[in-house]
Amino acid sequence: MNIIEVLKLVSPETATSLNRRYTILRAVDHLAPVGRRVLADNLHVGERIIRTELDELKQLDLIETGSAGVSLTPRGQGALTAMAPYILELLGLPNMELRVSEHLGIPRVMLVPGDSSADPLVKKELGRAAARVLKQEIRDGDIIAITGGTTMSAVADSLRPQRHRVTVVPGRGALGERVEIQANTIAAKLAQALGGNYRMLHAPDNLSRQALDEMLRDPGIAEILALIHRSTLLVHGIGDALEMAARRQMPQERIADLKNLDATAEALGYYFNLQGEIVWHANSIGLGIDDLENIKTVIVVAGGADKAPAIRAVAAHHKWNILVTDQGAAEDILQGPPVSTCP
Repeated sequence: MNIIEVLKLVSPETATSLNRRYTILRAVDHLAPVGRRVLADNLHVGERIIRTELDELKQLDLIETGSAGVSLTPRGQGALTAMAPYILELLGLPNMELRVSEHLGIPRVMLVPGDSSADPLVKKELGRAAARVLKQEIRDGDIIAITGGTTMSAVADSLRPQRHRVTVVPGRGALGERVEIQANTIAAKLAQALGGNYRMLHAPDNLSRQALDEMLRDPGIAEILALIHRSTLLVHGIGDALEMAARRQMPQERIADLKNLDATAEALGYYFNLQGEIVWHANSIGLGIDDLENIKTVIVVAGGADKAPAIRAVAAHHKWNILVTDQGAAEDILQGPPVSTCP
């Protein structure tokens, strides 16, 4: 019996307090400088409880207060890092990682505490966890492809400056969305953090067949696509099918068709039903499902209980190397039967 098991057995109130303080320190780390009311709203906790906890944490020299709000002290930053593995044990996440790995048939699963469907700060934790995994997997000479979206942006934001001889490329063309979460922008940001080079793909991701064929004849586009198709490492997310259809600005008739086809998930422009069958794919530019077997390492980052069906659907079609997700998604995934890959 380890110390965490002893703690839960003999002093469960201490375990609860430890987890609460970890959650508060983590939130302060993400939001600093932050006021008590904003902190209470983000954590869905009463302001009186937050005030009491912050007073205790300040006495322990883990936080400091200023006119703009609360921030972590260097001692608090160190405590937050040191607490992380114990909190994972306290929540039973290492065992859950093994169960999800076996359930989905994914070689490696990394979980972060919480549910990003309910707590936006957990998405930032997903980004940090994925950044740690990416750092472990990178080798000099890699061509790293990354797709767009808020979760991928959190990955790039979480990387500290490093020095690698790598090239970063967008995995897909640009969707009609905010510039800061487009694949080109994220690829450039990731390359700057890694100390590598980057190339951009100046092409939209929702083209007609005729426009796509025309664009593929452009020498500049063909050159960058050839580089993208030589990617050795891919980081991508999984989306809700109907949400992604809306982001692609599909006509309402197409969205209605996807509903009728029970489309559940989207990845790399392909739409899947719950059984993992491809029910439709977009005329899009960049990496596709068929490219995955030629990529050395594929890292999928997706979390939230509401994303669990989508994660299961894509895992039922094909496997990837590493899944970074959260506790909320993992608990929901484990409620269903084990996933077997579609023939």
